Amino acid sequence: MTDTTKNVILTIEIFGVCLFFCAMAGFGIYRWNERLFYDRMAAVVSVLPDRQGDIMKALKDVDACDVRAGREILGRYSYYGHLPEKIFYVLPGLGSVAAAFAAAGGAFFLIYREKRKLKKRTVYLTEYLRQVEEGTYGISLEKSQDIFSNLEDEIYKTVLALRESRERLEKEKENLARNLADISHQLKTPLTSLNVLNELLQRRLVNKEDIALARKMEIQTERLSGLTAALLTLSRADAGVLSFEIREVPVSELISCALESVLPLLEEKKQRIRICGESDVFLPCDLGWTKEAVGNLLKNASEQSPEQTEITIRVWENPIYTGIAIEDEGRGFSDKELPRLFERFYRGESARKGGAGIGLSLAKSLVESQNGEIRAQNRAEGGARFLMKFYKKAQGY
Repeated sequence: MTDTTKNVILTIEIFGVCLFFCAMAGFGIYRWNERLFYDRMAAVVSVLPDRQGDIMKALKDVDACDVRAGREILGRYSYYGHLPEKIFYVLPGLGSVAAAFAAAGGAFFLIYREKRKLKKRTVYLTEYLRQVEEGTYGISLEKSQDIFSNLEDEIYKTVLALRESRERLEKEKENLARNLADISHQLKTPLTSLNVLNELLQRRLVNKEDIALARKMEIQTERLSGLTAALLTLSRADAGVLSFEIREVPVSELISCALESVLPLLEEKKQRIRICGESDVFLPCDLGWTKEAVGNLLKNASEQSPEQTEITIRVWENPIYTGIAIEDEGRGFSDKELPRLFERFYRGESARKGGAGIGLSLAKSLVESQNGEIRAQNRAEGGARFLMKFYKKAQGY
């Protein structure tokens, strides 16, 4: 029900109440005049008891009498009162209707003016809250005494608390970013030293078994370096301090860069890549971070698919978002795996040995940090599908 309809219904109700009370007042006046006329005729009859028959006949049939002659007789005694005429019976009704219309009109005007005032205040407070949501913490609220006064005071207190909380959060983020940078530096230094020492050690070793052991140590060191980098990236993304350089990137370039990191795995398993969909699509994103997210999804698809199968990359665009889907011909996901695929350190039933279980979690964080979303599903014809949607008009970049 709209506000206009509510106003009309309320006005009709007010009009009905006013009409009822005005009609009752008019009816009371009519009864009072009738009583007064009755008393006066009773006085006339009391002094002319022998003419009571003629008097009653005149009362019942006024049109048969000479009313004008009677008024002249009364005038001789200076009595100029007028007996009620037919129009007298209509006046109370018309007066009631007029009074009801006047009362309903006045009530409607007062209601309309009050609603306009409330609407203006509501619009102002709504706009003020919208500015607060966007980060503009002004405190110049309009001060007026009305039903919104208490609400206005509470909003003012909340805004002050939000501003202080945001300033404190910004400082905490700056400290966290600085600490993460220090941690990254502290971890990279010994890892780099380990790589150098391992390389020097391999040059001096002659025994094949010792060389194999050194090679295993090198692999584990590289794995530790990759895991450390991924964990730091996840931590920075969670803290909101991961910086993105957004630009319009051709999706074909994004896919080409993402494939570079998984080509050795694809060649080893003799898997094919098929790209279909729109070829001239541009995506506003950070190329470095987004190619890492897409690369993690391609790596997962390759690991979960048998040898000599095909991995399909689909690209499309609509007015709302740009979509990228990666489909494989593997076994798909079980009902138990699907809800937990993007959990940190979760490894599925058929996960590759040695994996840490953070690739999909990292991809999810990187995509969502760029105004996107990602989900996994099973294909009807078999296999798995990762679906990414990057929504347009991203805020905050």
